Amino acid sequence: MKVLRSILGKSVHLQIILLYYNDRNFFTNITGLTEKTGKSHVTVRKVVADLLKVNILKETDIGTSRVIRLDEDGPYTKALIEFLDKIKNIENDMRFKTLIKDRRLK
Repeated sequence: MKVLRSILGKSVHLQIILLYYNDRNFFTNITGLTEKTGKSHVTVRKVVADLLKVNILKETDIGTSRVIRLDEDGPYTKALIEFLDKIKNIENDMRFKTLIKDRRLK
């Protein structure tokens, strides 16, 4: 979502939120998130702690591992997903309109 990155910048918070938004079944641990984002363990841990506090993410025990998942029942998560869906729809509409305009010019 280019527009969202233009508005909010390339923050680690946004990067992690978009990982989970783009794959609602995605789950991993802190090490997995550091590999996906290319950010340090400390940075990712702080971001995850922020997102856990507001119930956008949740930690779940699977065997001896703690994995991080999207908390789809959290009120902020629901609002965030709705917002991201709207941004995505606007981007898709703009691409469609551009495509139609470009075809008319040819």
